[in-house]
Amino acid sequence: MAPSSTAHGPPRFLRSAETLPAAARLKPALLLSLQAFDAVARLGSFKHAAHVLHITPSAISHRISNLERALGEGLFTRAHRAVQLTTQGKALAAATGRAFAELVRATAPTAGVQGHRRLRMAVSPFFASHWLIPRVSKFMAAHPDIELVIENSSRPLDFDNEPFDAAVRVGDGNWPGLSATHLIEIRTTPVATTEMVKRLKLKKPGDLARAPLIHVTTFPLAWPLWLEQAGVGEIKSKQAISMDTFGAALQAAEQGVGVALGLEPLFTERVRAGALCQPFAFSHPTGGYWLVHRPADAKNPALRAFSRWVLAELAKDAE
Repeated sequence: MAPSSTAHGPPRFLRSAETLPAAARLKPALLLSLQAFDAVARLGSFKHAAHVLHITPSAISHRISNLERALGEGLFTRAHRAVQLTTQGKALAAATGRAFAELVRATAPTAGVQGHRRLRMAVSPFFASHWLIPRVSKFMAAHPDIELVIENSSRPLDFDNEPFDAAVRVGDGNWPGLSATHLIEIRTTPVATTEMVKRLKLKKPGDLARAPLIHVTTFPLAWPLWLEQAGVGEIKSKQAISMDTFGAALQAAEQGVGVALGLEPLFTERVRAGALCQPFAFSHPTGGYWLVHRPADAKNPALRAFSRWVLAELAKDAE
C-alpha cells in the first residue's frame, strides 16, 4: 500500500518521539533552583546558603520560590531565623543530596592536581590532630599520586548525600549499610601536669575532688563514666571548665588548667615529652576508631592505599 498523502504536501510517516537525555530535560534555571534548594536544605538557612553560593539571600529566595511554583508544592516552612523542610521538601532533599554528592565524587579527580587521585576524608578531630596530621607527610611521600583532602568532623555523615570517600569515626563498628575497618582501641584516663599532680597529691581517683576537672561538651558522660568505673561514683570537683573537643581539653591540661580525660594511646607522645602524666593506672575502654566507607568504594585505589598505610603505622606504634 502506498504511503498516505495529503493535498498540501508529500506523504507523512509516523515517527517515534525523540528521547531526550535527562540532562536536557532540566533547564538551566531549574538546575540553579535545585542547587539553591539543596544548599538551604543542608545548611538550614537562606543566608548561609547565599554565602556559600556567592549570591544574595534574595536570589536564593527567588530561586526557591520558582522551584516551589514549578513543583506546585511548598518545600520549606519559614521561621524567623531558620527554615524547616516540609514532607515534600525532605523527599526532594534526599534526591538532590544523592545527585549532587555523586556529581562531586565523579568530577573530583579532574579538580585536583593533574594526574592525581583525590581522597576525601572526614576525620574525628582528635585523631586528626594527634595522630594523622603528625604522620601524614609519610603517606604523601609514599603516595605522590594521591591528593588527600581532610575535614575535621565528628558529626554524623550521610555518604549518599555528602562527597566523602571515607571517614574515621569513634564507635563499636556498627554502621548499618557501611563497611568498617577497625583501627585502634581507645581508653579514657585522667592526665595532668606533673606539677599539678604533686601539688594536689593526686594518688587515687577520689582525690580528683581536689582538682579542677576539664570536661568535653560533646561527650558530657565521659567523666561520670570514668569515675563510676574507677569505683568513685559521683564527686563534686573543686572547679570545672568545659572545652568543645578532647584536643582542646588536652591543651588546657598541658597549661595547668586542670585534669582532663585523655584518649589512650593517642597522647603517649606528650607523656614521653614530659608535658603530661597519668596519675592513675586505671583506664576505661570507650570504643575504638574505625575507618568507615561505602561498600562500593572498597575498590577505590586511593582508599585502599590509605587503609593499608594507616594500619601499618598503627601496628608500628603498638610494637
